[in-house]
Amino acid sequence: MARFHHLLRGAALLGASALVASCSVMTPIQTAELYNAGDGVRVEVTEELRAENLMVLSEEEGGEGQVFGSLVNDTEEDVVMSLTIGDGGIQVPVPATDHVVLGVDEIVVVPSVPVPPGANAEGLVEASGHGTVSANVPVLDSTLPQYADYVP
Repeated sequence: MARFHHLLRGAALLGASALVASCSVMTPIQTAELYNAGDGVRVEVTEELRAENLMVLSEEEGGEGQVFGSLVNDTEEDVVMSLTIGDGGIQVPVPATDHVVLGVDEIVVVPSVPVPPGANAEGLVEASGHGTVSANVPVLDSTLPQYADYVP
């Protein structure tokens, strides 16, 4: 009888292990998926040409705004990328396998932000010869303390 209990406990342990292990099979691993890791938005023109963590900082609708994020070129050739939000924008060469940090390497000013903070402004990201993609770019203000020093 004692042997039967040991077998029963062993079977229960094996069953519980299989049940717990199956959770990881059915649940995708988040770090294996592409996602927006910041407050901005990811905009893919192609898989290798994209904008990362794109956002506009502004205190009010109609006020001046500054764009932050990165233009990324993972191709083997230099590409000219452009970004347009409202009346502001930039056209900048992005070297092969490199990136340009908006707000640091290049300053992009939106003279009149078309939506209030908390809303999304329509933006266009273009990579010459590869197309143009429209995106909803979040507009943030100094409510988040990490952005207070960067809001115009």
